[in-house]
Amino acid sequence: MNHRFHTAFLTATSAATALVAVSMPTHAEEKTAPALKLVRRVTPEYAGKVEFRITKGLRQPTIQANGEKLLITAANIRECIRAYGYYLRKVAHVHFSWNGDNTSAARFRLPEGTLTVPEALPINYAYNYCTLSYTSTHWDMERWEQEIDRLALAGYSHVLVTAGLEEVWQGFLREIGYPAAQIPGFIPNPAYAAWWNMGNLEGEGGPVSDVIIKHEARLGRFLVKRMRQLGMEPVLQGYVGFLPHDMPADKIKGRIIPQGKWCRFYNRPAVLSPTAEDFPRLAAIWYKHIHKVYQYKGLYFGGDLFHEGGNSGGTPLTPAARAVEAAMQKASAGSTWLIQAWGHNPHRDLLAGTSPEHTLILALDKDMTAGHNIQRNYQGRPHVWCELLNFGGNQGMYGGVELLENMSGNAGGAVGIGLISEGLETNPLYYALLTERINNREKIDREAFLKEYTLNRYGVEDASIIQAMRLLIRSVYSPKKLQEGCTESILCARPSLTANKASTWAKPNNYYSYADVEEAARLLLKAGRKHKLDSLRTYRNDLADVCRQVLSDRARAQLPRVKAAYDARDTAAFEKESAVYLQLIRDTATLLATSEDFLLGSFLQGAESKGGKNAAARRQMRNAMLQLITTWTPTHGILNDYAHRQLSELMSQYYLKRWEAFFNVKRAELSGQKLDGEGGRSATQTTENNGEAVSTSYELSKSVDEVERNFRTAKLELLTKPRGSVIEQAARILEGK
Repeated sequence: MNHRFHTAFLTATSAATALVAVSMPTHAEEKTAPALKLVRRVTPEYAGKVEFRITKGLRQPTIQANGEKLLITAANIRECIRAYGYYLRKVAHVHFSWNGDNTSAARFRLPEGTLTVPEALPINYAYNYCTLSYTSTHWDMERWEQEIDRLALAGYSHVLVTAGLEEVWQGFLREIGYPAAQIPGFIPNPAYAAWWNMGNLEGEGGPVSDVIIKHEARLGRFLVKRMRQLGMEPVLQGYVGFLPHDMPADKIKGRIIPQGKWCRFYNRPAVLSPTAEDFPRLAAIWYKHIHKVYQYKGLYFGGDLFHEGGNSGGTPLTPAARAVEAAMQKASAGSTWLIQAWGHNPHRDLLAGTSPEHTLILALDKDMTAGHNIQRNYQGRPHVWCELLNFGGNQGMYGGVELLENMSGNAGGAVGIGLISEGLETNPLYYALLTERINNREKIDREAFLKEYTLNRYGVEDASIIQAMRLLIRSVYSPKKLQEGCTESILCARPSLTANKASTWAKPNNYYSYADVEEAARLLLKAGRKHKLDSLRTYRNDLADVCRQVLSDRARAQLPRVKAAYDARDTAAFEKESAVYLQLIRDTATLLATSEDFLLGSFLQGAESKGGKNAAARRQMRNAMLQLITTWTPTHGILNDYAHRQLSELMSQYYLKRWEAFFNVKRAELSGQKLDGEGGRSATQTTENNGEAVSTSYELSKSVDEVERNFRTAKLELLTKPRGSVIEQAARILEGK
């Protein structure tokens, strides 16, 4: 990858190069300056070659030559930048993704005539609360700058910001009289902040170091400022009544409603009834501290009443919603309340208390087959259709390609499209198609898209690569029925001879041809050898990912062989088949080490950076992230492996050790030994998921428990840079070489 296209935090060298050289008033030149600075950050080789002109009321941006320069004309700064992103994809062949960038085919080209950019929907929204814990906890300031630039180029207009809420809560709780000594116990680590902000838990991973709290506040201010410079709107946190579960009642006038436990483990924050006498006062204090921390009052606010099983305590929802909206409007006149549609929320009575002109529904949709929320009616309130492809940040090839290709121009009546997966650093093909959908209201031509995508991502036009993508689309990217995220790798499951998924909420659907995935891997390998593509991060990621999927698929065929040998009491066969299964884990670890996108060391290094030079703060971030992606809670429970990751060092030093411990127990059982705390006992954990019972089963094992318990404090061998050749590892897996 050309490193100059990945450079961030460059400063303008002079006013002459920072401003647009067109015959427009100075104030208009100043309005386009942020777009020119973005050009310098993301494509520094094009600096000085691009001009922007703002023409109010222009429905569709235009791209044309102006002498030797590229001229982009649009209605506002955001549309200027979206049009530049369109130019980079369609004309210059620059590729950005969460799984590597590529500029090997990039070339500055001036269009012949005028290129008109398709009109986008008014609102295109980014991020689930969970995204900001599962995906971006390990991003530093430089990585965040790149992220905001890329979102703007892709056409996103509204972006959720939660970094900095730790400092908001500090000031809010002090002012309303919550005991100062208890405040640190209420604020969670950033790794767990998503569920705090949704009202699901308090304090996990804390007490949080003040170093981290100050870092998050600086980050939040930076994000808000940069988004506004680029014409995007930050979505901040509104006040819906959350209070610590042990808030002294004598400090508040009104009814505080206990919310009980979440996932049987965590105390949920209590909720002050929005109809309470003191609600307007507390809301005003909250918005005062929002303004103080972010230095912006905000125009869009998130926040859900009684989310995911919350207890309304009989509170009438219509007046409660009116009270929330009234407080929001008093703090920021004309603002909009963003409400998540998930499960049974929002109730029709709650919607009845909102004003259509001040409400926006985020319609979360996990149905990658038909998009069940595309045409849902929200009582006249505008809604954004939000894809929910990924849960927990799990790696697994998955996505509804046909759904995105055929979606109507306005997503069935929606005012926009949302990027709301819990994990974003997966499935680049799907997310590139989502960007195409945001910027294209017509039916998407698959072949044209694949030709452009493969050229941009790999820098070559190659029939083998396009055929590989076709095979993946007809297999893993075409689920046959609704499921919650990818079909999970059983290599990451808590060991059992009948394991068929890793997490409680997943479904073990085998809806695709394993042979198609393996053939796609062979075709990618062939093209990589032909064009020497292993120098590209994008190619290393994709070949490693598809071969990882091959190994995951092979595990599903191999574990029943292990079970058959055990059931037959055939010790020799058990040794042979269990060894093959363990080798699949080792091969996965070695394969993933070849790509920078599958390294635990890099993941932890980024998280630790929030602690700066403070060793205790760095250790706190590391431990919280390791817990999140393994057991989730401090001890094994219903959330175990929900956020499992296929990262090289996790495969070799966590999942492998769990399975080795388990097979040792089974080996002992075959020899007639009875080990203390092992064997013969199983556990099933069942919960409810939007009206459907879901469960997971595993065998109780003291040895496996010890692996899980000791992992977070173990001395790990970590990688921060790739090791080995992805082509060599792929050849070994696919060809036995």
